Amino acid sequence: MDKPPEADDTSAKPNLTLMDLPPEVFLKICSYLHAKFIVTVLGRVCTAFHELFKDDITWKIRISKQWPKKYPPVSVDEDMNFNWIEACMQREEQYRLWSNVEQNMEHFKIGSGCLYGGVDSVHLMQNGSLLAAGSRDRYLTLWDLKNRDNKPVVSLKAAHQGWIWSITSLDETLCTGSWDKYVKLWDIGEGYSEKSKFKCKAAILCTHYESNEIIASSYDKCVYHIDPRSERISNQKYHKMAVLCLAVDDRFIITGSEDNTIVVFDRRAEKIYKTLQLDNYPMCMSYGLGQLWVGDKLGQVTLLDVTTYGDFEIVDTYDVGHMGKLTGIKHSLGSVITSSMDKTIKILEPNVEPDAIATLTSHTMDIAGISFQNDVLASAGSDVSIGIWRPKNATYSL
Repeated sequence: MDKPPEADDTSAKPNLTLMDLPPEVFLKICSYLHAKFIVTVLGRVCTAFHELFKDDITWKIRISKQWPKKYPPVSVDEDMNFNWIEACMQREEQYRLWSNVEQNMEHFKIGSGCLYGGVDSVHLMQNGSLLAAGSRDRYLTLWDLKNRDNKPVVSLKAAHQGWIWSITSLDETLCTGSWDKYVKLWDIGEGYSEKSKFKCKAAILCTHYESNEIIASSYDKCVYHIDPRSERISNQKYHKMAVLCLAVDDRFIITGSEDNTIVVFDRRAEKIYKTLQLDNYPMCMSYGLGQLWVGDKLGQVTLLDVTTYGDFEIVDTYDVGHMGKLTGIKHSLGSVITSSMDKTIKILEPNVEPDAIATLTSHTMDIAGISFQNDVLASAGSDVSIGIWRPKNATYSL
């Protein structure tokens, strides 16, 4: 009797795996996956994948193929340690969220029953889960956005005797600046009580709060320095008109004024580092990542290079499509967000010559300002409402 044919010996033919593919082919396959998935999942499978994905060139090429305009929009070099992996993840995520707002973002408005006057200022904190707002009725109101009923956590009547024009925070302390000339600190961890207040000489238009100092810009052309420990108040005047906006880090205090100038004050040398003359006066600014984005009275956006080699040089001024004064601007690795008195908010690409990813039109009157944190966007509306946009199924890590 003949013996049955022996089964094919497949042991000599190893199965093909992703690791057997040429790197170029493997990266082509990965180009169809989200950068966040590649970094947080695929890059942790084995050492070989991790080594391949940690190369900056991989992420530079990936970004440039999808968005060919210069990015980042300012000079970067090896000394700056620019995080190309994080940049790619943020660009892709911001584009995914805002390019299809209805599908990817939850949107709602806070208004009826909670607000009784136009909203002048909004501020997000605690990773976008807590919202503070100042309205024309002089109320300071806070909402826990984790609760879906949108009922205020607290509403502080007559928190100021004037419009609350600026809100910022540090840890469990909220800082507000008002047209009543006062800067106030509020303890949001202990009953939302007033901790202290400091009276300046004119309306407060913008505030910055850090552990041992409050810096505030004012209608009287001054920049105020407040020590919350000793309650000492001093001021400096290097503008000829009202100081409308400011941005601060450990080295510089940057102020924009109605006199069409931006002044860069060196905190360490205690003197003016640079003065920039603009064609139109600045209304708002966003500072960081070696960039200074400035919104002006004509609705245009000016970009300045703040890197070691840029030295506050103007890169360019862009018409981004707004038809009124810019009232807010926030930039990140993934987007530039602007609000305007033309009732719109624009989500822009964070590169030179930025195109709009989306235009939000839910407000029926001027937008006084915006706040953006952890992919959550809040807008202050003169139509007695606050707009909220956040990723669907958002979670908050506090």
